[in-house]
Amino acid sequence: MEDKNELRQPDWALEDWEKALTINVGTAYLCRECENLVMVTRGGVGVLDLRCCGKPMEKVTSCK
Repeated sequence: MEDKNELRQPDWALEDWEKALTINVGTAYLCRECENLVMVTRGGVGVLDLRCCGKPMEKVTSCK
């Protein structure tokens, strides 16, 4: 049985968290409701919660 006082190894390493939370310059987000487009011009690390027309904006992955 596992000791409750023993620290458990984290599932993600610091590098994994930084990669997942990195906001990259040039990333575009689209509102499907009004077709508003937002482009990231200043990157960083954090959580980006873009909303438009009361709904989350979608990350644009490719141009067709």
